[in-house]
Amino acid sequence: MSVSLLKKNIFDNLPSLIDYERMQHVRTLLDDFDKNIGRILKIRSTWLEIAGEILESHSEPVQIKGSTLQVNCDAPAWVQQIDILGPTLCSQIKRIAGIKIKCIEGRFGIIKKPASRAQWFCPPMRPDIDPKAVERIKDPELREKVKALLNISGGIHG
Repeated sequence: MSVSLLKKNIFDNLPSLIDYERMQHVRTLLDDFDKNIGRILKIRSTWLEIAGEILESHSEPVQIKGSTLQVNCDAPAWVQQIDILGPTLCSQIKRIAGIKIKCIEGRFGIIKKPASRAQWFCPPMRPDIDPKAVERIKDPELREKVKALLNISGGIHG
């Protein structure tokens, strides 16, 4: 009996490894395991909309104890801001995430956020192309576009 025929027979008799009809969203599974984990994940996923761009960039919801949301902030001033905006944030959480929180407790601590896109941005650099190489481009339309790209006006001056 050949090896490929043997492999085919073994795999034909195995049950399907993935039962797509029984698959659930991870949040649903976590809700069954611990209600607070599912709740905090939902708040974290909507935190930008709840807190706004500036407050979101300096804070991170980390835990729910009872009906209190604990939020880490990267500076004491943001802890104070969380405390001041607590009632407003609680109503935003209820409206946006559908979770009832009675109070929010700001804490000074480390927030773990990926670098923002603004930090990834690098200004475009002018390519280091020899002007004589541009003049050797045979297609006149392409040559003019390369000149425009290099901000070369009135001919190439080497």
